[in-house]
Amino acid sequence: MKDWLHTDIVLILLIGTMGMLILAFGIILFFSIYKKRLQSQQLYLSQMKAEHRKQLLENTVSSQEKERKRFASDLHDEVGAMLSFIKLNLGRLEKKEENQELKELAAESKEHLNQVITEVRRITRDLSPPTLEKLGLVAAVNEFLSWVKRSDSLLFSLNVTGKEVRFDPKNEIAVFRIAQELINNAIKHAEATKITIKLKYTSTHIFLSVTDNGKGFDVEKAKTKGLGLKNLESRTEILKGSFKFRSKPKKGATFVLATKI
Repeated sequence: MKDWLHTDIVLILLIGTMGMLILAFGIILFFSIYKKRLQSQQLYLSQMKAEHRKQLLENTVSSQEKERKRFASDLHDEVGAMLSFIKLNLGRLEKKEENQELKELAAESKEHLNQVITEVRRITRDLSPPTLEKLGLVAAVNEFLSWVKRSDSLLFSLNVTGKEVRFDPKNEIAVFRIAQELINNAIKHAEATKITIKLKYTSTHIFLSVTDNGKGFDVEKAKTKGLGLKNLESRTEILKGSFKFRSKPKKGATFVLATKI
């Protein structure tokens, strides 16, 4: 009798223990599945946020380019046309005017107007470079360099390796804008006197590097304060590319971009 009772108790304890183990295993399995689902949902939300952010960036950049193109068109068609008309009238006045003082004044005004017209053309091409669309990135960068070269003390060199190929127009304009901003920054902020631009084409990628001999900067500080660096990051993100910045105070700077064609 006692043996049977002892056996029953052991059996009950064994069944209870097994039940607790099964319950514990079930709870662990439930939380494991729940955790995986939660992680999956978080990953999905992160991907959605990243995709939404990318879409916002693309829309913003696209809107900026459309506005640039519209403004460049207005500047060229309206302001440029009016300036050319004024220049024509000044030329007529210069030829017909007998008063030497007025004649010289007309000639001087025409010369100043020529400078204004040249500047308007430069701004128009900066805003929406027609060369990029017609001839490609290399020609557009070359043309841009010819416009920004203001004196013999500022030296540029453009080195191209590999065979130039045309790629998605949106990406071409993004690469051009990055080069444009880096060159402008090197001139205006870094106070560089020598700038080297390199474009390398492969069958799958394009590489852009811009190196200057300017005063340089602290890269870590620039990451938190520099709006220009954020613009470069945004454009690189749209390109699905990658970039590196190397710079030290008084040591110049080098920017390298890599993106698929």
